[in-house]
Amino acid sequence: MQTVSSRLIATCFTLSAFAVAIISGLSSGNPANEVLWRALIAMLACYPLGLVIGMVCERIISAHIEAHEQANPAPDSNNVDASSIEAPVAEEAIVV
Repeated sequence: MQTVSSRLIATCFTLSAFAVAIISGLSSGNPANEVLWRALIAMLACYPLGLVIGMVCERIISAHIEAHEQANPAPDSNNVDASSIEAPVAEEAIVV
């Protein structure tokens, strides 16, 4: 399932691959057309990889949140007995 987060991670992977390909290609002295061609190929290769990594990360996070919610359920406020609620304690003034 593609969500905004997984697409955002894929986009970050894609742009990072493009930047690395441009910088490494230009620093090694390759011609500009070859550098751009390789950067485009790097972008096309890294988008699906980033998308898969983003979906895996989302699944891991949602499983962790679900496990945490099951281990620590929120108390039901409808079943709270009014006598079990403590009255606020009045603070004493501090005299110096």
